[in-house]
Amino acid sequence: MNNCNLQSDIRNYCNLNVYVNMNEIDEIAKYCNEKFRYEVQEVVRIADNVSNKVFKFEWKWDMERTFIPYSFEEDIIWDKTPNNDPEWIFMLNRHRYWITLGQAYVLTKDEKYAKVFVEQISHWIKNVRPIKGTDKTTWRTIDTGIRCENWIKAYSYFKSSKYVTQEFSEIFVKSLKEHIEYLEKNYKESGKLSNWGVLESYGLLVASAFLDNLIEDNYYINLSIERLKEQINLQVMNDGMHWEQSPMYLNEVLHCCLGTLIVCKNNNIPLHKDIYEKTKKLAYANLYMKKPNHTQVCQSDSDDTDLRDMITKSAYLFSDEVLKFGGYKEIDFESIWDLGYKSIQEYEAINTTEPKHTSYAFEDSGNYYMRSGWKNDDNYMYFHCGTLGSGHGHADLLHVSIYANEEDYLIDPGRYTYIEGDRRREYLKGCIAHNTTTVDNIDFTVLDGSWGYKKVATPIKQPFITKDNFDYCEGSHLGYIDKGIFTNRKIIYIKPNIWLLVDEFYGEGEHDYKQFFHFASDAYLENNKTICKGKNGNLTLHHLNALEREIKKHQYLITIIS
Repeated sequence: MNNCNLQSDIRNYCNLNVYVNMNEIDEIAKYCNEKFRYEVQEVVRIADNVSNKVFKFEWKWDMERTFIPYSFEEDIIWDKTPNNDPEWIFMLNRHRYWITLGQAYVLTKDEKYAKVFVEQISHWIKNVRPIKGTDKTTWRTIDTGIRCENWIKAYSYFKSSKYVTQEFSEIFVKSLKEHIEYLEKNYKESGKLSNWGVLESYGLLVASAFLDNLIEDNYYINLSIERLKEQINLQVMNDGMHWEQSPMYLNEVLHCCLGTLIVCKNNNIPLHKDIYEKTKKLAYANLYMKKPNHTQVCQSDSDDTDLRDMITKSAYLFSDEVLKFGGYKEIDFESIWDLGYKSIQEYEAINTTEPKHTSYAFEDSGNYYMRSGWKNDDNYMYFHCGTLGSGHGHADLLHVSIYANEEDYLIDPGRYTYIEGDRRREYLKGCIAHNTTTVDNIDFTVLDGSWGYKKVATPIKQPFITKDNFDYCEGSHLGYIDKGIFTNRKIIYIKPNIWLLVDEFYGEGEHDYKQFFHFASDAYLENNKTICKGKNGNLTLHHLNALEREIKKHQYLITIIS
């Protein structure tokens, strides 16, 4: 890397327009203050908390969200672990909240936010060094990559502040160079198949583009693009799903890919067509996955997160009428900070076209989405018969979720916690936390701690048929084949509101078969029915065979076992 002439102002060498043209920032602020009052209030609220060293991680795409505040009375302890949760350290050291500080500064012109930013990041740079052991806490490679994006966005927002001095900028640039070199040296082969690798490589790209005038050649930019190309080709299946089988991490990867498109376009960096094409496939996976209330399913380690900002940004970048159908009608608060002021009118000019398919099968990944239509009050079913994925995957073969009457009925409870050894973590990953079946009280996929597996059942994909008035899907697995039992599930969806579910077990001898159903609302038994009472209506399960049934109510689940 070059060591630029520090007698001149180093700020002149930094590319502040990595994302948006910073000459537009005042227009963006004015538009947001007029259009997005709630979001602006939230930005200021969170920025004020951060200014007082009070931390919660509550933005919708924070990978490990928390809603319990933790405050530092004196200096921030960057490797602090409240509540014995190491994920808290990771979130603290990703520094997403400094983007919020920067946005608050742009929106209010209050210099206190710039002062806090300079103080906090200077303290971090001085006290958090990449020494032995920090690769497991404050300098994990994934968080190093995420930091690059967050630092650069925040710094760019503070460009006009009196606190962003030549002296501070030299320290900032020196640390960013250290991040770049760290990401280059510490890349592992496992990153090729992990969302970690994408997050690292995207951070390397952003930092390299930001310091382009301070680096001798395009080595790091080219390296990041080559890594991203290899990663996305390995990780994104032909149907557009991410192999880790968790929508949350599909969207973390999509975020990086969309960011890559933005950075490459704005900085005249050649973009490989594979990245472009696979990014579009990820965006379409979101479109067909989303429930009528616009949220992703809580499959595996995922939260019930609204997908429209991701789809909106995708629709704009691809000028895609079908994607726009699934996004917001106008550019949203989150997107405008990445796409710029001009995106408002350019997005408005894109027409809207309803998706060609109502129901859709992602056959490579084994994810099936069936719906009665594309309106908010249409009904929806999700069925899974695919590979487990990574450690983020759950034991959810043959799971079904149902959303109807504008509310959830049958649910996947998602992740809740990542804490190793927490019984809730293992329970929520296991078979019986999903709407599936077991034989002889044995799990078909057996966990080994929070992230590993001792045994993984093999899925067998069966036919999927979709017509205007009905859908049919079927799936099987070999989780009990060692007991001589073949497990199969058939579903007929008679649109708009009748689902026929048939569970079949092929084998010999007597066995204990169980079905599990988990409800979003209270449920009760009535004769041969199980009724889930929602806010807008009921979902009634008519049991055609005489079954023994039991209701179990947990603090986080209502379960029917039959």
